[in-house]
Amino acid sequence: MIVKRLLSTAILLTFFFASSNAGATDSKALFMDMARTLSQVQQFSVTIHMRYDAVQDSGQKIEFSELRKVIIQRPNNLRADALQSDGDQNGLIFDGKTITLYDKTANVYSRTNHPGDVDAAIRYAGGTMGIRIPLARILVTSLPQELERMVTKVQYVEKDTLEEPLDHIAVRSKDVDLQVWIAADKLPRRIILTYKNAPGQPQFRAEFSDWNMSPKIPTGTFRFTPPKGAEKIPVLLPQSQLQSSKTGKGGVK
Repeated sequence: MIVKRLLSTAILLTFFFASSNAGATDSKALFMDMARTLSQVQQFSVTIHMRYDAVQDSGQKIEFSELRKVIIQRPNNLRADALQSDGDQNGLIFDGKTITLYDKTANVYSRTNHPGDVDAAIRYAGGTMGIRIPLARILVTSLPQELERMVTKVQYVEKDTLEEPLDHIAVRSKDVDLQVWIAADKLPRRIILTYKNAPGQPQFRAEFSDWNMSPKIPTGTFRFTPPKGAEKIPVLLPQSQLQSSKTGKGGVK
């Protein structure tokens, strides 16, 4: 049972509602259909506008944001270009053999040999190299299996009709509460993650746009050519991650 509260003219109205259609009983099916769609598609591109909370020592939550364009061509090509809210530009490119990290603002880059597929590259970059890859789980083909293992509860909230019709679903796991809005094409349009066991319960929010399941990918998209004057360094971490201990920025991802 979902509880919805509205505050209007200083009167708190509390009421309960539950979906009366098949959506309420099919909430997990809708959720897993989305997961299977993302895991099975062979190529796609999407723009993701991300916002996340950084909890300060004082307990105050500060929001930062990032605009990220992701292109995947399975089994072994990935590109993610990011523009941070402070203007920094950086990204990750994988061509099946090499993981390239670049920071356009600082004009530096690094290359790490790691042959394999996109799944392996994401796990190596995020796990072994410690690179921050927001929403990495939705980029791997094992997404349905991972969600089956982690999720403890799936609940249908409502049919959101403010813009395009979206199925609003609430999901719970041991450490994270998730809300996702899924369109008729079985792709997410919005996600909210709440890290309920972390100090201050920070949130990560993402809005998805420009989904393309058959993008025309230009030759050279997954090849990195260092710009003039760029310096190659042994290991490159995003500036926001390097500075996180000082500002708290990037800590919730």
